[in-house]
Amino acid sequence: MDKLFRENQLQKYRFNPSLKQSFNVTDLLDESFLKDFLKNLSSAITAPSEKVAASIFIKRYAFLAVMSLYAMTAWNKKINVSLENIKMELPEQGKDWLPGIALKDAALQDWDGNDRSEWRASILNDLFANNIYPLIFQLEKTVGISKLILWENIAVYVFWLYETELKDYDRAAEDFHYLISEAQGSLFGSYNLNPLQKYFAEKTYLEECDAEVRVRKTCCFTYQLPADKRCKTCPCTHIAKDRRCHDGENICEAVRSFA
Repeated sequence: MDKLFRENQLQKYRFNPSLKQSFNVTDLLDESFLKDFLKNLSSAITAPSEKVAASIFIKRYAFLAVMSLYAMTAWNKKINVSLENIKMELPEQGKDWLPGIALKDAALQDWDGNDRSEWRASILNDLFANNIYPLIFQLEKTVGISKLILWENIAVYVFWLYETELKDYDRAAEDFHYLISEAQGSLFGSYNLNPLQKYFAEKTYLEECDAEVRVRKTCCFTYQLPADKRCKTCPCTHIAKDRRCHDGENICEAVRSFA
């Protein structure tokens, strides 16, 4: 399996080694930079607030987790996901923001053949505790968005990865079970409990979708974008005649009851 093949595979998950207009993700830990970024993102995607933009950002950033976990399970390889190694495509005015993600150091590290469970735990720690958790913490602190929403934005894509993209791989069932049922909270940041576990529930048949879906616990605010479309998994029940939640961008009832 050569480097070109692996890069082509990861491009499906928005890996792009040749970004033209990009920023260093680690800069988002600077409050001033983060505020400017969310302001610009809000303008570009016509989001009504920085809080909505923060949710959309994490939904897009979730593809870093997808890439990392795909490499771990499909190839037994580790991607360098240190914040300093990640670059992301800047938003452009008037366009849907589906950003590419680049790695300054794109070399993959092979599993050394020793205890795979320890190796797997180190990958999860690097991905979640050292990368995603600091961003979620900073977003919650800066714009007041609930971390419950942000973690579910990540969880949705992790579940999708293992239930669709990786379902036929030998290690997928074991890795997925560990990720949602056995991984300690400390692998995800300053937590006693695994923050992804609470979002994994049985799927429910929805007649309007004619499909089995896992209804979200929280609303991600996507409906507040100009397209005014709700995710088919949206949990909200308090919808006004204009299709907008009565609670707007505040902690909606779905989040409040879940918390």
